[in-house]
Amino acid sequence: MPETFAIVSAKRSPFGKYLGSLSEMEPLDLAAHTARAALEASGRDLVGEIDQMFVGNCISSAFETASVTGRQIGLSLGLDVFTTTLDTACCSPLTALRMALWGMRLGEISSALVVGVDVMSRTAHVTRQARSGTRIGALVLVDPIFPIIYPGYSSVAVDASDGAEKYDVPKRMIDTFALGSHLKWADARDAGKFDDEIAPIRVRKGRQEYLFTEDEMPRPHASVARIAMLPPVFGAKTTTAGNAPGLNDGATAMIVMTRERAERLGLEVLGTIVEAAGETDRPDGISWIPAHAIEKVLERSSMSIDDMDLIEINEAFAAMPLVSTKILAGGDEGRWHELLGRTNVNGGAVAIGHPVGASGLRITMTLMYELRRRGGGQGVAAICGGLTQGEAVIIKA
Repeated sequence: MPETFAIVSAKRSPFGKYLGSLSEMEPLDLAAHTARAALEASGRDLVGEIDQMFVGNCISSAFETASVTGRQIGLSLGLDVFTTTLDTACCSPLTALRMALWGMRLGEISSALVVGVDVMSRTAHVTRQARSGTRIGALVLVDPIFPIIYPGYSSVAVDASDGAEKYDVPKRMIDTFALGSHLKWADARDAGKFDDEIAPIRVRKGRQEYLFTEDEMPRPHASVARIAMLPPVFGAKTTTAGNAPGLNDGATAMIVMTRERAERLGLEVLGTIVEAAGETDRPDGISWIPAHAIEKVLERSSMSIDDMDLIEINEAFAAMPLVSTKILAGGDEGRWHELLGRTNVNGGAVAIGHPVGASGLRITMTLMYELRRRGGGQGVAAICGGLTQGEAVIIKA
């Protein structure tokens, strides 16, 4: 595929911890703030240059009205363009990006605003008993995010643990990788590496009002020993609160255009989308689906993993990048550790957080900005989604 799809802007909010700084903010307002930052990042307002919007969101019940949430976001921005809202779980924003590429390939559009958002702190407890009434007994409220589980299947925590066992990834390695995520994030934060992507936002928490500027979940002062002491959760063998991300809040936004339109508008091209692909496997395979999605997108681009300068694999659990890079290395121990050395170099979701409908674009922009800091190159970002769907995208900077 010719390299014709340009990223001209990419922004995200700082990611908030559960019941943290973003927990009293409506997801609609958070998404609009982040999208507005992307629209204005070039120094001019690009509202009038957007042909369509594509929005990824996993937990729509966090919205006051859980329908056409993308259209609600667009109208709040003054964007009266056709808007598609997608739910492919954690894959949602990258599926949205891939759909935008479809439109540009077909020639129906030449620009798009892609948004991802989830505010898990505002997820509604639900009941089906109140609609028709309960004659006797307790009214039961269900929490759809504790645990995250699909009827008839194991929890995603169990699937991650079983995948690590299947590919012989020991818990000590999982816990060590998890701590490394926090330490790499701290180094990147200290070096100002997130300044390009984060759009600070004024928030209200209780009686306090302040400017929220930095991811608030990382714990760089933790230790492997402390992480190792945490008990497994939800019946998993190795998944704990220490090697998993939290329930997080955040939003991401990216503007993509055909290269011809970007150049006609005189916009700086931050990165080029080389190719994107989606993949599926058996429903419990979330730990290895990023590898298969990467293999698919590399094959479609006539490339190999050795052609990638950097790799981003979302840490839905620490097991995901470990299992997936082992597969990509063909099981070769030395090659596996070499791949890990260029994977999630600025930390990942275990530290930064995983607001499920936003993370796909977060790993993509983090990859792009790091490639730019290194003077260019190419890399691949991949993410897993519930019941084993995966998305991958190759970025050149």
